[in-house]
Amino acid sequence: MKKITRPRLVRYRHLLERIRQGLPEGRLPSAGILARELGVSWHTIHRDLNALRDDEGAPILYDPSRKGYVLADTGWTLRPVLLNQREVFAFSVAARMLQPFRGTPLELGLSTLFEKIERSLEGVVTLSAEALTDHVSMIPDDYVGLDPERWTAMAEHVERREAISVIYQTFSGERKRYRLSPVHLAAYHGNWYVLAFPEGRDEVRTFALSRFGRVRVLSRPGWGPREFDAAGHLEDAFGINRGGEVFRVHVRASAKIATYLGERVWHASQRMVRRRDGSLDVFFETRGWKELVRWVLSWQPDLEVLAPRSLRERVREKMREGVKVNGRGR
Repeated sequence: MKKITRPRLVRYRHLLERIRQGLPEGRLPSAGILARELGVSWHTIHRDLNALRDDEGAPILYDPSRKGYVLADTGWTLRPVLLNQREVFAFSVAARMLQPFRGTPLELGLSTLFEKIERSLEGVVTLSAEALTDHVSMIPDDYVGLDPERWTAMAEHVERREAISVIYQTFSGERKRYRLSPVHLAAYHGNWYVLAFPEGRDEVRTFALSRFGRVRVLSRPGWGPREFDAAGHLEDAFGINRGGEVFRVHVRASAKIATYLGERVWHASQRMVRRRDGSLDVFFETRGWKELVRWVLSWQPDLEVLAPRSLRERVREKMREGVKVNGRGR
């Protein structure tokens, strides 16, 4: 018997309940009605109904005279779902991991998560994320506060592939107008970023959602490829930024920070080699640049750039500027 995922199980239960109840005036729910109620496609409903019949043994029949579905045995129910102690603990920890993002779009679905889980279980079950464990805490990183309605609106632009016009404030504070075709939303370091094709450009650029001004939907449809490979696009980035050709990076961490750097994944392609003196060589390939420079600078003076030379020179330039600024008398 195939394993049912919990989101699908919630949908299964809704389907069974609607079929069991029927519609007003003795009518039966059709696939089209069920699809609209659940916000899924007609094909998804038919796939769910077939799975319920074939995998779960649900006595669901189609009545052609009334053009809808009915349960031959109205008392039939799905097998119960049981949670073990480890799964309950995992839900508790997962909820606490999202607590630092309260007030941001990450909170949008958190309030309904446990309600859906409860509806997927049989019997009297109460799951309280706050009460499950008091022995785990998550110290939040810095994050950007976002209006959930802004996030939702942008997600809809992406889903509908709508072209938009925006006033955007750059990292340096300059305000520019862009016409964009957004194709993906990505969360990174406490903020949300929009991957979009600017008008007249064939490559995706990254925009911080927190710096968007008023957004206006254009009458024309979005442009760019219909299917955008976000995972492939971000794979060779460093952080959220990506651009230019792939280049190989070789940095050497001193023994002082080698343990800390060595126990973390900084890039998907990284390779690490521990040296006899306790230092650590880190190798990876990326298209990222801006955040890579900041990352190297954050570990000075314990991280040396060995390649590429252009990265080494850029770090030197930034360090000289920093010494100049911070060396001024007050």
